[in-house]
Amino acid sequence: MRAVEFRDFLKQSAKYFNPEEGFRFGNPDVEVNGIMVSWMATAEAIEKAAEEGCNFMIVHEDLFYPFDFQRDAHFETCFTWSVNCKRVKMLSEHDITVFRAHGALDRLCVLDMFAEALGLPEPSVNQEYVRVYDLPGTTAGELALEVKMRLGLEAVRFVGKPDHAVKRVGLPWGGMALTLNVGFIETLLSHNPDALIAGETDEYSEFYVLDAGVDVIEVGHSVSENIGLRRFSEDLKHQYPGTKVVFFECKKPWTSL
Repeated sequence: MRAVEFRDFLKQSAKYFNPEEGFRFGNPDVEVNGIMVSWMATAEAIEKAAEEGCNFMIVHEDLFYPFDFQRDAHFETCFTWSVNCKRVKMLSEHDITVFRAHGALDRLCVLDMFAEALGLPEPSVNQEYVRVYDLPGTTAGELALEVKMRLGLEAVRFVGKPDHAVKRVGLPWGGMALTLNVGFIETLLSHNPDALIAGETDEYSEFYVLDAGVDVIEVGHSVSENIGLRRFSEDLKHQYPGTKVVFFECKKPWTSL
């Protein structure tokens, strides 16, 4: 297969495609020797792709910093930034092509696979990317421990009151609980959840939710999305049976001391 064939497959599968999806580095017409699916094209992921003989990386997050909405007409100057420069150097040396599949994979598998891993029931609210679930009565503290156990985490970050009664949960996966997505948080709050199980948050959004009287359980941005990406890599093995497909897990970068 050629790398460009994946773009057509993704369009057809997700029935969704916008400028956040697409090639970020390399030759779209390259003959693919192996595919690596990774949350981000970190230096470690690129190195592993080279070791595995994968010359095509499919990543969920963008390749370069800063965020696309922060870029201006002088974005080319950012390629001298240490991390951007390092990634370009590594990708060039190993002749690796990179494709970003973001919203398409959120729609196709990432969000709902996160819910499945958490053992949540069918959503009571299922609108585009909005998912809200009704649960048997529990407390926020008990729910946090359940989330920690189901995801195999050493710790989760908790904001709120552990003894708060929880019967309804919203699911801001990935970075949807960050301040830059506060509009999405407000959309979830309009459906009256008692708690949110989030990928990544920051203190601005945590105070926003606290003032709304809602608890937050944070598991990590990459943690919440790796589940669906791993499943997607398995799907690619069936789609391209003659091509090597490898999943690389970008683990959360912080630890609890």
